[in-house]
Amino acid sequence: MLAVLAGCQPQQPIFLHQRGNIASHYIASETRLEYPDTEVPHLDDVMNSLAPLTLDNQDPSEGEWLLTLDEVRQMAMENSKVLRQLNGVNYSANGMSGMPSLLLDYPSSVATVWDPAIIESNPNAGVQATLAAYDTIWSNELSWNKSNSPFNNTFYYPNKNKTETGTFQSTLSKTVATGGNVYASAGAGYDWGNSDQRYFPSAWTSYVQAGFSQPLLRGAGVEYNRIAGPNGSPGNSNGVLLARINEDIALVDLELAVRDFLQDIEETYWNLYYAYRSLSAAGSGLNAALQSWRSIEASYEAGHRQGTTQNLAQAARNYQQFRVSVQEAQNNLYKNERALRYMIGIAATDGRLIKPIDEPTIAKVKYNWEEITAEALARAPELRKQKWTVKKRELELIAQRNYLLPQVDFEGYYKFNGMGKDLIDPSNHRSNAIGSLVHDKYHDWSLGISSSIAIGFRQEMAAVRNAELMLARERAILQEQEFELSHNMADLYADLDRTYNLIEDYLTVLRAARTEFRAVSSSFIIGNSTLYEVLQAQQLLAEAETNYYRMVIDYNLAIVNLNYQKGSLLEYNGITLAEGPWANKAYFDAYRRARERDAAHYLDYGFSEPPAFSRGVYPQNQGTDPTIIPDANHSQENQSEEKNQENNFNLTTE
Repeated sequence: MLAVLAGCQPQQPIFLHQRGNIASHYIASETRLEYPDTEVPHLDDVMNSLAPLTLDNQDPSEGEWLLTLDEVRQMAMENSKVLRQLNGVNYSANGMSGMPSLLLDYPSSVATVWDPAIIESNPNAGVQATLAAYDTIWSNELSWNKSNSPFNNTFYYPNKNKTETGTFQSTLSKTVATGGNVYASAGAGYDWGNSDQRYFPSAWTSYVQAGFSQPLLRGAGVEYNRIAGPNGSPGNSNGVLLARINEDIALVDLELAVRDFLQDIEETYWNLYYAYRSLSAAGSGLNAALQSWRSIEASYEAGHRQGTTQNLAQAARNYQQFRVSVQEAQNNLYKNERALRYMIGIAATDGRLIKPIDEPTIAKVKYNWEEITAEALARAPELRKQKWTVKKRELELIAQRNYLLPQVDFEGYYKFNGMGKDLIDPSNHRSNAIGSLVHDKYHDWSLGISSSIAIGFRQEMAAVRNAELMLARERAILQEQEFELSHNMADLYADLDRTYNLIEDYLTVLRAARTEFRAVSSSFIIGNSTLYEVLQAQQLLAEAETNYYRMVIDYNLAIVNLNYQKGSLLEYNGITLAEGPWANKAYFDAYRRARERDAAHYLDYGFSEPPAFSRGVYPQNQGTDPTIIPDANHSQENQSEEKNQENNFNLTTE
């Protein structure tokens, strides 16, 4: 009794029908690693790739694959819906290091040919999404209600209220570019009741109504609505002009990605060329070292004066050093070849060894500093992208200033009414709802002005100030970008001159090293030079040859980098960006829509013209339309090299 009254709460209560499998109710599936149910086909170049070429596997089964730079670019463009980059890869005089890692580490930051179309088709911020705010809305409502409710009243019979009603309404409404709204509505209603005060126990009503609402100050005008949209608010603009600018920015981002892609291709191609030259220089040194070793070994065995143990050890060490250099150069060549395959978009190994056959130029390329500076300021994609951002901020400021105006709306409507015992009765047009409606016996109309104003405009003033600060920030960034660009151009201009002059110097060093090697070798034969001097001359010759070709490659990359910085790399490589082909059904639909527009009557319902926000189509090939960019000096570059990049490859945007 005391235990029951005091209460008993055991730590583990007793249950009837316990089945014993207690942990089966606690399956922590959230913490298990699972595999997604997706079926994306693998690329053939992934599944059919062969074992990579190494020092133990040096012989490609199908021999060398001779490729020009144009062929490499063309194949890369055809295989690059996703624009690969060599982030994580470093080139130096000692060879290539690192591996591409951007796609695996940051896949969302990789540019693709679908990006502009994704921005354009954004259902919330794309051009079509912002234009959807002006679509005509057709709304309909149909309802039928019946009521039978009693009430407490002895003086009234019957003591219950019976009603039966029906309603139908159809409305067309549209927001216009000036910020107003127009609508047309028609409807009919049925009403039956048991009240003895009705003229007709049941009656039909009908109406046709048209109306409008037009802001006069805040929210009025084509300019404001094209910037902020009809649903804009302080600090929030989503008009069609801003959506269009976002598309232009996306196109510039694609151009930047293609430019980076081309730069990586050329850098990889010429570094592979340098890898072959380095291997050749190391191989020549290895052959010379082998001959010296054999000569000293023969002298050692014959007991000649030069065949000392010290000379034999030095010759063997020199040979082994060159052998290590050859192996390092061979490994570096394979690594560079795989990097070029990665940029082309083909299998890492397919039995062929790519070998560049284009020779780098050693002709002097001379640019006019004033001309390339003006061209860079006009063509650099980074500046064009920032200018779009500045224009976007300018338009946003125009929209924010509009909110400082009071809300004043001009409104009105006209309505035709009809009522009758029946909805339609051809025999008696006065006793039916449709007949009385047609004869315009009953009508309503209204015109008026409504207004509201916030005393203080705190939010609106803050929005204007914020827009002014953002515009000032973007303009300052543009100026600093131009300042940074001018410094970069100066460095690249000087680097171009430096590398060309060093080519001549390194060529002189190479010639002197060859003369020295021949002289020292001849002197060693007659006993006037030591073996150490011969071996040192061999190493210096190999080093001079490697340095010379390294400088030749640096000179060609300096030309590429200068065109990269001034925005002419795509034109330099003969590449233009263009929209990809449509599906056949799209051409058919567009033609049908064009015929509809041609047969219709154009209605210009705008009361003001919006400001220009674009100078027109950007000329990808300079000189095609010099009036588009008036501040650029369009001049031909004085290049003594032959331009072998004349093939035009279209990077399609799907």
